[in-house]
Amino acid sequence: MNIDSDFIEPKKRNPFYSFLALFLAIALFLLSLQGYFYLMHPEPVNIPTLYEIQDFLPDVSQPFTSHRSDEVKIAIEESRDYIKQVANYIAAQSCKKADRVCQSRALFYFVRDNIQYVPDASFHDQLENPITVLKTGGADCEDMAVLLLALEKAIGNGTQLVFVPGHAYAQISIPKYKSEKWLNLEATCKNCMFNELVESSALAKKTYYEI
Repeated sequence: MNIDSDFIEPKKRNPFYSFLALFLAIALFLLSLQGYFYLMHPEPVNIPTLYEIQDFLPDVSQPFTSHRSDEVKIAIEESRDYIKQVANYIAAQSCKKADRVCQSRALFYFVRDNIQYVPDASFHDQLENPITVLKTGGADCEDMAVLLLALEKAIGNGTQLVFVPGHAYAQISIPKYKSEKWLNLEATCKNCMFNELVESSALAKKTYYEI
């Protein structure tokens, strides 16, 4: 009996299949990780239109018009109760889960997609009351930012107004999210996503006013 003839050499494993298995394992891990974060902070859906929130809006006969930075709070304060109703409705309709990040995104997308940018003849012309902006559907960059800050403030986020030369946008901080760092909300940029800023604003000198 020939011992050598009965010995069957094990098949060598093709390195390609080992690589493929590793690749699939990593891909599945990343997909599960993405799904986990989505479940934690889902994207808003079915965000209401401007028409849907008209019932919450009162008449504003004499809106506050000062542009002094320390008086922007007055414009927000005088419409606080109505803005709270609007913010609650948008958040509840857009996010089935009571998630503040989802709700914060919903408020941003609502302003970005429903309010049309209308430039002032000169920057720092006058400040429209947030209710007036919701009624007209049009505003300059500062008025859009103030409306957005009023909505975000209504759900408990930290808010500040950011001025760059000839422009303004909003920043918010969400409790217990990303170490509560400031997130950029550029509502005049229709292609900008949540926490995305146009390059000209990102590189410009900034002045911050916490609201």
